[in-house]
Amino acid sequence: MKTEIHVSGMRCSGCEMLVSEALEEMEGVQKASASHQTGVVEVEYDESKADLESIKKVIEGQGFRVTA
Repeated sequence: MKTEIHVSGMRCSGCEMLVSEALEEMEGVQKASASHQTGVVEVEYDESKADLESIKKVIEGQGFRVTA
């Protein structure tokens, strides 16, 4: 499954790396790519091992807000 999540609060490439690395440590997430310029995090994950709500919680746990 591939999805885009809109996130506010990312201001720099360090923010992008923080979000991407935290997501890629999750079981079931194959790839995560965050962009502070667009405010979007693209996530590829296995639906049998991870779900959208868990992914959003990880993003929020890094100090950012999921907006959509």
